[in-house]
Amino acid sequence: MPVLNLPRADKEIAAAIFKEHFEVLWRNGRPQKLGWERREIDPLHTLVTLPATRSTGEIDRYHFLLGAEYYDAWPPTVWLVSPDNLQHASHPSMWYPVFSQVPGWFNLHTTYPWPAPTPPKQLVCFSMNAEFYLTDHSPQESEKWRQGRHTLAMTLFRLAEVLGQPYYKGPSA
Repeated sequence: MPVLNLPRADKEIAAAIFKEHFEVLWRNGRPQKLGWERREIDPLHTLVTLPATRSTGEIDRYHFLLGAEYYDAWPPTVWLVSPDNLQHASHPSMWYPVFSQVPGWFNLHTTYPWPAPTPPKQLVCFSMNAEFYLTDHSPQESEKWRQGRHTLAMTLFRLAEVLGQPYYKGPSA
């Protein structure tokens, strides 16, 4: 599949929809029961902290910066970040997870060869992330983002899935 040139969303509309979708998700109480936390960074960006469970039962926490640059015609952007500076989590670090295996629909690349002129950078690789469509990926029809059907909730539940067993091993350092 060729790299898509995604049109950026209108900032005010994207911010309003992004906020509404977060509020709807949080209002049902499930994220709190799962130990999720969120912090709005600005109208287009929210930091979400998700727990990860090791096979021993130990809990680690990972921080994902979601962005509404293309939302909701396309999924939110997703960056795995250090909570201290909101920069890409480095590998190895306590902010970068290691997996013993991953489902076929997911991968985490420390660096990925983005289309020129963008230099290689991190990619949280799955079809519920806008960057997936900005790189050279071909999702199956059943994996594609569907505006009106999918919301950022799908993105977060997919991330939470890989941070559980049998996939998650522990932090990289």
